[in-house]
Amino acid sequence: MPDFDKENYELDNFLKIKLTKFINSYDSQKIALFKPYYIHFVHSHLIDIFSILHSNLNDLFEFLNYKNGANGGHYNAEESRQLLDIIEQIRILQAKLTNKYSFKVDDYYIEIINRCKKFLSLRSGSTIPEIFPKIDIIEEKAIFVKINSTEIETPDNSRKITIHYIGGGSYAKVFRYKDPYYKIKFAIKRAHDNLREDELERFKNEFKDLKQLDSPFIIKAYTYNDEKNEYTMEFADHTIQKFIRNNNNSLTFESRRKLIIQLLNAFEYIHSKGLLHRDVSYQNILIKKYEDGNYFIKVSDFGLVKRPESNLTRQGTEIKGAINDYSDLDRVGFENYEIQHETFAIAKVIYFILTGRETNYHKEPNEPLKNFILKAIGDKENRFNNVAEMKKDLIKDVFPYIRNAEKIRV
Repeated sequence: MPDFDKENYELDNFLKIKLTKFINSYDSQKIALFKPYYIHFVHSHLIDIFSILHSNLNDLFEFLNYKNGANGGHYNAEESRQLLDIIEQIRILQAKLTNKYSFKVDDYYIEIINRCKKFLSLRSGSTIPEIFPKIDIIEEKAIFVKINSTEIETPDNSRKITIHYIGGGSYAKVFRYKDPYYKIKFAIKRAHDNLREDELERFKNEFKDLKQLDSPFIIKAYTYNDEKNEYTMEFADHTIQKFIRNNNNSLTFESRRKLIIQLLNAFEYIHSKGLLHRDVSYQNILIKKYEDGNYFIKVSDFGLVKRPESNLTRQGTEIKGAINDYSDLDRVGFENYEIQHETFAIAKVIYFILTGRETNYHKEPNEPLKNFILKAIGDKENRFNNVAEMKKDLIKDVFPYIRNAEKIRV
C-alpha cells in the first residue's frame, strides 16, 4: 500500500475545491486556449485553475478597456465584484502554494491589478480614473509564472530542461529536474552568489567529499560546474522529518529498525574517513524511495564537515546545525566540535525515527529507550564515544524491548 502523504493530500483537496468553485463561478469555455502555457505545473487541477483565471482575467480587462472612455468611465458592478474576487483568489493561491508550486503574476499584469484595486468597488460599480491606461491583453504567454525555476542545457545543447527550486539554506539553493535521456530525477545544488571565499571553498569541498564517499546511505554527487558553482547529485524523495511525520502511524518497528541501522552504518563509514558531519538534523537525513517498496537513508549536506587537517573552521565560528548541542558548543566553541557532539545529534534522529517525537525525552515510557537517549544527550563525558557503542546498546537493549512490547500489543 502506498504511503499516505498528508501534505499532498491536503493540497490536492484544496485545489479540487478551488477548481470546483472556479468552474461554477467563472466562465470556463476558453480553458483549452490557455492550458498549454501551464502544463509545466504538472498538477492537473492547478493547470485548469490557472487557465480559467487567465481567461477570465483577460475578459474582465477587455471589458474594462471597453468601458474606459477618454475621460474615464463606469465599470459595471458585476464585473467589479468578479475582478475583485479573482484578485483575492490569486492572493489565496499564492499564500497556499509553496515550494514546487510557488508562482508569481506577470509584472505587467500585477501593475494593472494594483491600479485596479485602488478604484474597484463591491457596490454600484466602479468609477474608472481618467488617467487609467488601456490594458494590453496577454494572450500569447503565461501570466502565472513559476518562482525559482530556471533552465539548463543538455550536454549536446539540443534542448533545455526546466529545473525547479525545492529548498535551500545559508550556502546554497537546491533544484530538481528530470533528465530526458536517463528518465530519472537528479538534484542540483547551487552556491549563493554572495559567499565568502572560504565559504565557497567549503562548498567545493562538500562536492569532493560526496564524490569520494562511497556508501548506499550517503547522497551521491556526480559533476561540478565551475562556471555556475553548482553540482549535480542524486535526488532523494523526502527528508526524514517529512517521511516520519507522514507515515508515523503506519510504520512498523522493523521498518524503523532498518532505517536506524542504515543511519548508523552511514555514520560509521563517515567517521572511519576521519570526518565529522557537524550538521546532523531531521532535514539533512533524506529518504530515497524505490519502486519495490524499499526505503534507504541518504545522509546529505556535508557543508559543515570537520576534517582533521582543515583550516576552514576558524576560532569563534558561528555554531550551526538545527539539533546540535548548543549548550556545550557555546562553551567550547564550534571549532572544538567532537564525536560526543555528533552522537548527541545522531541519537536525537534515532529517537525521532522510533517514536515520531522530537522532545520530552525524560517522559519516555520505554525504559531502555529512555536510558539510551538520556545517555546520548546527557553529560558529555558519559555519552557514546562512537557509533559502534550506540549500535551495541540499541541491538542489545532497546530493540529487543520494543520488539517484545510490540508482540504483546498484537
